[in-house]
Order: sequence, then C-alpha cells, then structure tokens
Amino acid sequence: MSSADEVGWGGRTRTRLGTHSPQMGSGHLPNDNIATHACYFRQVTIQDSSRRTRGAKAYETYSFSDNPNCYDVKYYADAVHYFGLALFFGGPGGNCGN
Repeated sequence: MSSADEVGWGGRTRTRLGTHSPQMGSGHLPNDNIATHACYFRQVTIQDSSRRTRGAKAYETYSFSDNPNCYDVKYYADAVHYFGLALFFGGPGGNCGN
C-alpha cells in the first residue's frame, strides 16, 4: 500500500447473544488518566507522506465507541504520560445490548 487516508487502532470483545458483554482489559474506562487502569497502545505513531514518523495531532484524530457506558477510548496526543503518545481503551462491559 503506498498511501492511506485513515488508520485505526482499537479493541473488541465477544460473547454469546443474550449474555452480558465481558470486561475489556482491567475493566476500567479510560477516563481517569491512570495508565494502569485501561488497555493501551503506547508510542502510537504514523508515517506521513514525506515518510517521517510522528504522532498524530489531536485535531487529526477522532474516537468512536458504540457503547461508551460499556467501553470507551481516549487518545492522548500531548504525550502527558511517561510513555508518550497513547491510546487508552477498555471498560467494564455488562449489559451492552449485544
């Protein structure tokens, strides 16, 4: 592939129909800014059209969760964590309407 307009990172859980969805990772939502509480990808980078590796800027990203009460995602573009640019995701699962 020589180029892409979009890239994605994420996670998924799976269960039988009619049962509660399992937790993702430790079961914590990524909203408390504590790295050990959620799943994460660290040192998230992209390669731009000039073939330079860099982190995506916040305005270049968007997050999507189809049920933020069960699972959520948060991208830290400002490298506020000791391991740099990070994508946190996870959640408690539960009655998510699978």
